Amino acid sequence: LRRLILNGELQPGEFLTERMLVELLGMSRTPIRAALERLDAEGLAKYTPNKGLIVSEMSLTQVAEFFDFRVAIESYIVRRLAERTFPAADADWFRANLEDQRACVEANDFARFTEADAAFHRRLAAVYDNGEITKTMDRLQDKLYRTALRVLRKDVSRIRTSYEDHARIFELVASGDGAGAARLMEEHLEFGKRILMM
Repeated sequence: LRRLILNGELQPGEFLTERMLVELLGMSRTPIRAALERLDAEGLAKYTPNKGLIVSEMSLTQVAEFFDFRVAIESYIVRRLAERTFPAADADWFRANLEDQRACVEANDFARFTEADAAFHRRLAAVYDNGEITKTMDRLQDKLYRTALRVLRKDVSRIRTSYEDHARIFELVASGDGAGAARLMEEHLEFGKRILMM
């Protein structure tokens, strides 16, 4: 169910009864109810017992707040990472991730690109190694994936720009230009916010 929601196969506002989900998934009501309760707790859907599921949609206010939070946290992360020496293993991971992103751009594969995009942002937080930031970013992964996919579907040219932004952010961090990396991260995220607010 999470995959169907995140990939947009179940649209925001769509209503599914428990009976429909039993037929769709070929499962009994008990595990389906447990899954629905979890999706409700995570904010991906609104579950009403004995009725069903309504896929949640982020309001414009929620979109703005989500991106404002990301700008604050992720700009800070890249600024601070630029003050450090990047471990070779982490630099290799980012280069491999960026190569994967480039391949997705060439194939115009939005879903796979979105996974690589989310992994890029999550890895920046993991390398910074602040436990509270990492836990918060992990909790936001579904929203991050869902919003990134919506941005790419709304502006199909954005996939190449996102890849180029990521590559440049990594270069700026690795070269020690924290101010430049923070500025580009802010521009990168603000652009996504503007697309979704239109």
